[in-house]
Amino acid sequence: MKKISLIICGLAVMAGLASCSDDQYTVLYDDPNKTSDVGCDKLMTGVFIQESTGRNYAYNSYWRMYTWDNIFAKYAQTAGYNNESGSVYYAADSYADDRWENFYIMLAQFRALEDKYNKETPEQQANDKLYKDLAEVFVLDNLTQMADIFGDMPYFKASTLGQTSQLAGSMAPFDDDVEIYRHALTRLGELYKELSTAKLTELQKKVLASQDFINKGDFQKWIAYANSLRLRIAVHVAAQGALTSEARAAVKECMARPLIVEDNNNVELYADLDGFNYWENFRDAFKDINNVASQPMIDAMQKVAGENDPRLQVMYEKNAAGKYVGKSRTEEANFQANHSSDWNEGGKLKWAERYYSYLDSCTYTGNDYFISPVLTAAEVNFLKAEAIQNGWAAGDAKAEFIKGMVASTSFYYRQNNHEYDGASHPSTKMSPTGTVAAYPGDDAVKAYAEKLWTAYGDKLEAIMTQKWVHFGVIQPTQAWTDVRRTGFPKLTYPADSQQQNADFRNLPNRVMWPNTEKASNTANYEAAEKAQANKPSTKLFWAK
Repeated sequence: MKKISLIICGLAVMAGLASCSDDQYTVLYDDPNKTSDVGCDKLMTGVFIQESTGRNYAYNSYWRMYTWDNIFAKYAQTAGYNNESGSVYYAADSYADDRWENFYIMLAQFRALEDKYNKETPEQQANDKLYKDLAEVFVLDNLTQMADIFGDMPYFKASTLGQTSQLAGSMAPFDDDVEIYRHALTRLGELYKELSTAKLTELQKKVLASQDFINKGDFQKWIAYANSLRLRIAVHVAAQGALTSEARAAVKECMARPLIVEDNNNVELYADLDGFNYWENFRDAFKDINNVASQPMIDAMQKVAGENDPRLQVMYEKNAAGKYVGKSRTEEANFQANHSSDWNEGGKLKWAERYYSYLDSCTYTGNDYFISPVLTAAEVNFLKAEAIQNGWAAGDAKAEFIKGMVASTSFYYRQNNHEYDGASHPSTKMSPTGTVAAYPGDDAVKAYAEKLWTAYGDKLEAIMTQKWVHFGVIQPTQAWTDVRRTGFPKLTYPADSQQQNADFRNLPNRVMWPNTEKASNTANYEAAEKAQANKPSTKLFWAK
């Protein structure tokens, strides 16, 4: 079992990464498998690749969409789904295990990079520190996403078997999630300072351009990514819990430093243009699952009386009656079944009779070149608005909210128009009503955002609800985290009375640790259970 305590990928890394990489990226990026000298730059790419290919969680792959994001799109209600009694809140252990394993294989790659760096001469370290730092930013992004979902987890002593070759010593204890977030806040602050003062050599620039498929060698974007990620984490733990003081201090620091605040500077990946050729595999994930509109999402985009959110027409297609209608938790399962179509719901209604709206086929299901966001300007602007609204930083919350709306709208129109790096790419499979819509312009979006801000009495609700809309079905784990920590948007969660397992009759607060971890790391697992009950109902320290 390739679990945290039995991980062997670190050994494979040092031997040439034979069992821990994916040949798909060799077209554009040097494969550590194919070289006898596995340098820190190659190991950096190995960290990115392990988390981003196969059953990946950086790209919006079919596997991620079907097995992982589907769970949280239900929990966050960013996707319409059937209210089938007995399975509404259930999260399969095997899918949690896959996410768990994937992270620790990636972490083993990073441990190999750390080990290589630590054994180098000072002259070699002067060159290679850059690659170690960039890899660590990416690791910390995924680490905190894992802590958002699971809470306590092994990290500080995890995935070290490749360096120690001692099986017993590699059985890693679970770390307190408070310490994981504290570590991330501290290290990202340190990494920001290191990166922002670094002077890249011409060789480093060349190597980074060839090995970095996250930001395509854009070093300034890495600096903004590190600081924006720190802002995300700080805001997430600033409202309640053990880190409020530290987090609020970090918020102020981050707000005074470079951030990702323009849609044309997002940290985002292009599966096909990067050479991974996911197109149909990924696109069909939207067609097969999460392809029915969410009524709460539609409601949020029709908040302004008599006027639709500009994003609505590129996120959903109208039903046969020319209306936007989604599924909600207030509907009976039989009603949903009787109103489902054969387009993708397995129902009896034909396309011309369809009752529910679907994801826009040009933006999603017909888009061969879908953008996979890692961290977007829209998210950052909404984070800034939230921090200001809560009094954690100075500024104009309304202005940042409007910037968030502009960045989010721009992002979805780029998806709809398939425009990346100044070029447009074709869509191959669309519904009969699929269309490419013209971006209405920043001024029109700003005017709508002004009305939207006014429509909400609670301005924090305005910020969090529209940020939730932005995450949608693309980043549902982030949406669920925001729902848990702020209570917005206000959603209905009826108990699933038909669920046999009492743990899954109500909306979970976290995902349980996988059973394979219990089997392979028993003593540490049992000790962790005493500190944090391994129940879906266990509320994490930062949750409202």
